[in-house]
Amino acid sequence: MGAVDAEVFNLIAQRLKKESPYTATMMATLTNGMARSGYIPNDAAYGMDTFEVLSSRLKPGCAEGAIVNGILDLMARSRGHE
Repeated sequence: MGAVDAEVFNLIAQRLKKESPYTATMMATLTNGMARSGYIPNDAAYGMDTFEVLSSRLKPGCAEGAIVNGILDLMARSRGHE
């Protein structure tokens, strides 16, 4: 399971599940309270005039890959310790 302390767009969680080496993978969001970053849109959502995208404090293209690749890296490291 991967956890992110923000409200992550569902498509980011779907990407994590698709790229995960585990068949049962889930992402928990808004863990440990509310993040100052606000919403975290997937890369393709930027440019859409929706509340979530317009209110996000993040720059386009910086969060989706970092979240997915960061969690996948943690998974790979934990598999090495099994």
